[in-house]
Amino acid sequence: MKNKNKKNERAKFYALFFTTVVALIFTSGCNMSVNKDIAIDNGKRVGNSQNSVNGNITIGSNCDIGGSCRSVNGNILVQRESQVRELQTVNGRIGVGQAVVVRGDVESVNGSVVCDSGAEVTGSVSTINGSIDLNNTLVRRDVSTYNGHVTLLDQSMVHGDIIVKKSKGNSNQFRPLEIRIAEGSVVEGDILVRDDRIDVIVILAEGGTVKGEVIDAEVVRETD
Repeated sequence: MKNKNKKNERAKFYALFFTTVVALIFTSGCNMSVNKDIAIDNGKRVGNSQNSVNGNITIGSNCDIGGSCRSVNGNILVQRESQVRELQTVNGRIGVGQAVVVRGDVESVNGSVVCDSGAEVTGSVSTINGSIDLNNTLVRRDVSTYNGHVTLLDQSMVHGDIIVKKSKGNSNQFRPLEIRIAEGSVVEGDILVRDDRIDVIVILAEGGTVKGEVIDAEVVRETD
């Protein structure tokens, strides 16, 4: 029964996301690809959204994408010094390159999010079943996950909170989750754990700081 409830919730989310992406086929200014990758060459300026089902999306360096990038069953990679809007994927990873600016949210289901040095996300970064790795990255809103580890390195900064959200499943199994804030990285808000079935450890190392409160998580301070 527990597994059935989990599968039902996941199926509903996938169905909604898939329906949203497919609906974009019929909107103006939308590039839609099925069973084929999308690749935008270096230095290109594109005004429309890039959407893929069963294909990867790769944005070259120094590009300016005026719309969102969304993929079902595919990865999204944005190479260095490009500007994009929202990045969303189901069953895929998201890679944000050096000095990339994301003017919106970065969201992944069943895939990791990695942001490289100098990246900026003006919205939030979130995953359900995937890790989040920020390297010298600025996130202007929240970082949130259900089941993924979170790592902030190399003077990364989160202006909002880091939130471990409550799963809608009925499992009573406790799960470990690690939030590592190191190398001068800063969380200006709180760390909030909203699922009492997850054992969260917050590791502060090499000058990592949380300016707000750490709620319902264990704090470990590493020393040299």
